[in-house]
Amino acid sequence: MKPFKLENEPKINSGFTTPEGYFDSFTDKVLPQLSKEEPKVISIFSRRKTWYYAAAALVVMLLSVPIYNNFATSSEEVDAVALEDYINNHTTISDDEIADLLDKEDLEKMKLELNLEDEAVEDILLNNTDLEQYIID
Repeated sequence: MKPFKLENEPKINSGFTTPEGYFDSFTDKVLPQLSKEEPKVISIFSRRKTWYYAAAALVVMLLSVPIYNNFATSSEEVDAVALEDYINNHTTISDDEIADLLDKEDLEKMKLELNLEDEAVEDILLNNTDLEQYIID
């Protein structure tokens, strides 16, 4: 096998040649064949309009979300269950202090009326087998 050398080898001719004076008249032949239509011009400002609209929509969205949250959560009504849970878990007020703060009307509203007849009490005592466990606890 022959060693591969790039430096001293003669160059290979391609075999293709151009006719004499071909490039002298080349531009004169090609230019009439090109179309004379003006290229379509696209304004830079027409593309920017879409960016302006997108930026304006984004600003409107960013401003409307806090306003919506402000109006949606500005309810002054307090959930009764949440208030009751908070009072039960986070206060040190005793039952006597709460009773002192209530009016007679409030106490009458809270008054429970248990009208149990003797037969109903006897049925409960006979049917409930866990009464001894409740008494022990």
